[in-house]
Amino acid sequence: MEDQKEEKLTPYILADRNEILVKYANFSFREALSEVNREIEIEKERSSRLALLAAKSWILRKKLYATLHDPYISALSEVEDTDIFDGLDDEDLNEYDSLFDDDDVQEAKLEILILKETTADGKKLAKDTILDLPKKEAQKLIDKGDAKLNKS
Repeated sequence: MEDQKEEKLTPYILADRNEILVKYANFSFREALSEVNREIEIEKERSSRLALLAAKSWILRKKLYATLHDPYISALSEVEDTDIFDGLDDEDLNEYDSLFDDDDVQEAKLEILILKETTADGKKLAKDTILDLPKKEAQKLIDKGDAKLNKS
């Protein structure tokens, strides 16, 4: 029987694996697995293939765990007990974030007083109307002399 050398993942392969997982952090398990499989098919370099196979193995293991223990996980980045996704911006969206309104992400607005009849976004605005507009749009009206900041 031939003496087979056992291969272990080096820190470099693990770092590459984690980089791949971060790239697909907001993908579902199915989508991430599909993308990794697609990359495996075209990758020729040995160390890159090892990293992709390690990522595939990680995804499959975590998918199985989530199926059995935490079926509400919708994206790779939601897997607990891992530091792979630490430091990811919390503003990265997963597939369910678009279902909910987030008031904190609104564009800055200015409250203005319309000084003379004008239009904004194709809508007529009557004189003495007070309204909130996105800062950029409000500034255009102020610069034209059609409005001023409301100081009530």
